[in-house]
Amino acid sequence: MTKCTANRLTRRSALQFGGALALSGLAPSMAAIAGSRIPFGAAVLLEPFRNDPQLKRMLLDHVDVIVPMNVLKWDGIRHSKKFFDFSGADELVDFAVQNGKRLHGHTLLWYNANPQWLDAITSPKRLERVLVEHIEEVVGRYAGRIGSWDVVNEVVAHDPLNQGKWRTSVWYNVLGPKHVDIAFSTAARTDPTARLYINDYDLEDDSLRTKARQEAILKIVHRLQRKNIPVHGVGLQAHLYAERKIGRENLARFIDQLHRLGLDVAVTEMDIIDWKLPADKAIRDAAVAAKTREFLSALTASTTPRAISTWGLNDRYSWIGDVFPRDDQARARPLPFDRDWNAKPMFDAIREFTA
Repeated sequence: MTKCTANRLTRRSALQFGGALALSGLAPSMAAIAGSRIPFGAAVLLEPFRNDPQLKRMLLDHVDVIVPMNVLKWDGIRHSKKFFDFSGADELVDFAVQNGKRLHGHTLLWYNANPQWLDAITSPKRLERVLVEHIEEVVGRYAGRIGSWDVVNEVVAHDPLNQGKWRTSVWYNVLGPKHVDIAFSTAARTDPTARLYINDYDLEDDSLRTKARQEAILKIVHRLQRKNIPVHGVGLQAHLYAERKIGRENLARFIDQLHRLGLDVAVTEMDIIDWKLPADKAIRDAAVAAKTREFLSALTASTTPRAISTWGLNDRYSWIGDVFPRDDQARARPLPFDRDWNAKPMFDAIREFTA
């Protein structure tokens, strides 16, 4: 595994690292590796992709990396345990490939969004067989097109201080910690060129809970590396609360520990949770942009992320308003473009790091 940090990147190591990533969906240009250009990505919902022509235009004009938001999750392609439905995923993948966009796959294993038949499995042997077959089928189908994957998503407990390191799920309850080993080793065997990530949230502030979550991620990575199972990076989801301060020093410490393990970092799902900001759009948009800039400046002071991706592009297609409802009637404004596709200050803030 190539070890390389942004602070000690020589031209020779940049060339070596760039060659190693040439087939990767998150592989940046040489300018990005040198620190002047970070790819910008966005997660895409299938229905807006099909029905909103402006979304396609914005993807073509502004986005380097396309992340299928839901269609690669288990309930998106495994409605039946006997058959795979790749129709939606193929639409997004084909669009990206035909238009020269990179792809980042989300996700091969998650505690949520599982079909009922999967959650009903209680046999370890059967669940392992189903997991292996699923990853072989999905990663194998898109080998050479989807160059990087969130192999496991949110396997760390929400609060490790009170709940232990692992999040309970059908995977952990039936297979124990080895469910992560199985997922990474199967993905690596199926597509040896793919970059493999562990993806999680709340890794950016300096609270004790966040530090415990960071430590859990590091222990999982150590576990994989001790077993010689490939893992290439950590995805920082970056669902950022506008009212929380970014823990600059703690984030730098965490990034340094990841680099020491030879891992890179990607921002995978960034949006700003604005439920406690004033209703006034101008005030709120300025605060959202400031939080974006605060996080990205802290992050890029320690590393050059392989991509900066938002969880959607347009406020109309965001989950934030439903999950984090405001006390007033104002609509959530967590993303770079408003509901009518007007660029917001957040977009300008992102482009300071990706343009």
